[in-house]
Amino acid sequence: MRLRTHIVMGGVIGFWIGGPLGGVLGAFSGAIPDVDLDVGSVARGARGLGALALVGGALGGYLLRSPWMVGIGLGSGFLLWMLIRLPHRGPTHSLALAVLWSLLGALLWKEPRLAGAWAAGYLSHLLLDALTPQGIPWLWPLSTGRLRLARWRTGSLWDHGILWLSGIAGLGLLGWRLLSG
Repeated sequence: MRLRTHIVMGGVIGFWIGGPLGGVLGAFSGAIPDVDLDVGSVARGARGLGALALVGGALGGYLLRSPWMVGIGLGSGFLLWMLIRLPHRGPTHSLALAVLWSLLGALLWKEPRLAGAWAAGYLSHLLLDALTPQGIPWLWPLSTGRLRLARWRTGSLWDHGILWLSGIAGLGLLGWRLLSG
């Protein structure tokens, strides 16, 4: 599916689970599995974040005299650099990385609804990509077999329909929240 479909679907599910902030977290998480693309806005953003983590960790560690900050900065930058170089629809599209992403969300967001929105955005991406002919390596690293729930092509009428239905559902949720107080 297209990136915008992942972002809108993740945002709507996140909003449903965790309100407005949950929507932002769900939309962000819905885009994250595509960090393994060689091109595109997600990969460019990841490269930028990696560079920022490297520089920020080194500079912050030096200024604060904290070897931990240097290590976190270098580790984060290296991790993002590694993820960008993975094959598309490889490990980042697996249940194993979805679990790791969800655990990270549980550590970052103490509010269970926000952690749920964070995890649901990522899982929505996997579900949508499982609807395409390429499928996803659901059980990586245990199996390289791909889960395919349908054979809907990226950019097809199905992709556009999911995007529009997600958008309409999101507007409906927003209206419901505004009316119900």
